Amino acid sequence: ENLRKMAASTTREKDIFPKLYNFPPFFTIQPVQQTRSKQLKVWVEFLRNYCKHFKLTSIDVAKAASEGKRPFGNSSIKRKLDEKGIKTVLREVCKQGYGIWIDESKKTLFRITYKKFSEWENIIYKWASENGQLDRICTLNEIRTENEGEIFHMLEAEILMEVFKKMQKGGRATVVPGETLDEAGIKIHAR
Repeated sequence: ENLRKMAASTTREKDIFPKLYNFPPFFTIQPVQQTRSKQLKVWVEFLRNYCKHFKLTSIDVAKAASEGKRPFGNSSIKRKLDEKGIKTVLREVCKQGYGIWIDESKKTLFRITYKKFSEWENIIYKWASENGQLDRICTLNEIRTENEGEIFHMLEAEILMEVFKKMQKGGRATVVPGETLDEAGIKIHAR
């Protein structure tokens, strides 16, 4: 029984790795734009699946580049993305709406999510409307930590704050800065 569960778990883990993961050029950003576009599309999908499976939300670019471990390295073929390549991939992740730089100017720390920010916006708005949270002020911490069972429970504060900033730009929320990120006030507006 346990052996079967372990085998099923291993199979699922293997399923998240694209076939290109064992192809050395996957770990070199391709110079031809059309090829690079396809490569980056595969990287983004792979990182989304990898991060969801392993519950990874934070990436330290320098550490990832120096260690050369999964997901940015494949020891069996002795290949890894360098720091510049990792940043190229993460820029694409941002562009497609799945991540943010924590330190925008340096670009060394990254938060990633397997859902687009627009998806998180809809999930949180639906939760707020179904649970009497519209036009009520809560702290970011209350929303993150007090909603056990919700898909956004314990979502990284930076990711959740980015969702609320996007909601604020769209007129769906107001963000009131706090002394810390978790103390920020959030008001989700009724439409």
